[in-house]
Amino acid sequence: VVVRHGGLAHLLAFHRAGTLAPAQQAHPGRRFAFAATASLSFDTSLEAVLWMVAGQELHLLDDDLRRDAAGIVGYLARTGADTLDVTPALAERLVEEGLLTVAPPAVLMIGGEACGQQLWTTLSAAPDTVVFNLYGPTECTVDALHHRLDGAVARPVIGRPLPNLRAHLLDARLRPVPVGVPGELYLSGPGLARGYLGRPALSAERFVADPYDTGARMYRTGDIARRRSDGTVEYLGRTDH
Repeated sequence: VVVRHGGLAHLLAFHRAGTLAPAQQAHPGRRFAFAATASLSFDTSLEAVLWMVAGQELHLLDDDLRRDAAGIVGYLARTGADTLDVTPALAERLVEEGLLTVAPPAVLMIGGEACGQQLWTTLSAAPDTVVFNLYGPTECTVDALHHRLDGAVARPVIGRPLPNLRAHLLDARLRPVPVGVPGELYLSGPGLARGYLGRPALSAERFVADPYDTGARMYRTGDIARRRSDGTVEYLGRTDH
């Protein structure tokens, strides 16, 4: 995937205002220590690097530790690292190992797969942790939608688009579907990648003309979702499953 520098700059601007600023508001005067649990070959690892660019501390966990939920909890307790970005599956294992009691993080971001109801309920009630659910493919520079878990929404949602991004829910003829009706999720805006390197046919299939913005493109995610009455987007599954 050929990602543009502008997309990365847009992602940094979002994290400064959309995740770091709320965390600083919840924990005034704190310098956060981000324990990076993702391999640097995985796109979500950029979030930890961007927090470092924004002035926070970065801890790089080795391969063995990244796979050890109990080890990660112990590392946070020993070092004071207080910020994580993990998949819901790893978050569940961390919670089982006592994350929210032994070493409650100041900030927890989850993403990369759907969040289950039990984990959503547990994290929404975490008193000392600012929790975000982040959704986005590499084709839209890592993050495209976000939601802060604060107890206001009882069911798992992927939230609202990042500033300046657009999330279209369309039918098979690229017409908008009504609120509450499932549709395929298309993304457009400054985070959009150029396409797939050396694969023009696949690029043309997945990056299509945006009928609602002349001259713009949108990315066909292959994900099925619906927009709720409160404006948030709920992930439902894949078109190919």
